[in-house]
Amino acid sequence: MQTDLGGSLSETGSDSGSGIVAAYSYAARYVYSEVVVQNDNFLQLTAAADAYQTPITTSVLTRPASRTVGFQSAFGNTVHRSRVAVPHQELTILSIGVVRFELPGDYPSEVALVPVSGDLALEEFLTATPLVHPDQLADRAREIAGPAPGLLEAVEGITGWVYQNIQYVRRSTTVSTTAEEVLSTGVGVCQDMAHVAMGMLKSLGIPSRYVCGLLSTEVGETHAWLEFWHPLQGWIPSDPTRGHSVARYGDLLKFSVGRDYTEAAPVAGSFVSRGAGWLDTAVAQVQIGRDSITFEEAAGLLEILPP
Repeated sequence: MQTDLGGSLSETGSDSGSGIVAAYSYAARYVYSEVVVQNDNFLQLTAAADAYQTPITTSVLTRPASRTVGFQSAFGNTVHRSRVAVPHQELTILSIGVVRFELPGDYPSEVALVPVSGDLALEEFLTATPLVHPDQLADRAREIAGPAPGLLEAVEGITGWVYQNIQYVRRSTTVSTTAEEVLSTGVGVCQDMAHVAMGMLKSLGIPSRYVCGLLSTEVGETHAWLEFWHPLQGWIPSDPTRGHSVARYGDLLKFSVGRDYTEAAPVAGSFVSRGAGWLDTAVAQVQIGRDSITFEEAAGLLEILPP
């Protein structure tokens, strides 16, 4: 998961007038203490299409080679089910692609914060999940937002509070840590900050969903943020880890969405072996201005990890 070590693309002058083209690469290496005879994974590592980005090319690959079938999840994510059926003690997962970051539209307008009712597609993004229980975050959310805030005012208050009060500490949590636990301890990573902000926004009646993808301003791991629903402008990206109530142009490359991490995880699966397995390392990069990328370049990321 990534933290902010770079500036916005909108500050670099990279905008060509027709959107920014960028190549992305992702590499992960899993190792096992004993031989694995079957490895079955669901990969959500393909650039999504929305108002902010358009995929031009995308591809995934595993080493050893796998039988892969692609499909769309209930949330519209591109999922590749990858099955390796040859004996191995190491698995490398690679994803590459080229996207165009679309030119930004108008900054979201302030609107009254009113309840969502009758729209089941939005109401599901107000519900509790295994990692986010809005009712347990509601008191703190009301303290932060104050009485009768507008939508953007509420989002700014919540994301600003999370940015200021949840300390980013690598390896301080796991993928099963809940938002309530993070609120109690005051430490976490980007996944946790997104969960806390989501839970608070949901408790105020603002539909919110978890997003997994990449941060374009650095080499690192995957990044997590959220999207909140604006009644006039649809889903708006917001990055509480970096204190951005509305994400800056070109900063974020989206892979997947869900009601929490469990539904948007980049890699999830199982293997058959007498031994144990673990993620040895994962690293990703977004290269602005490039219109092509190779799997060999992606694999090379595993050899140039930052400290």
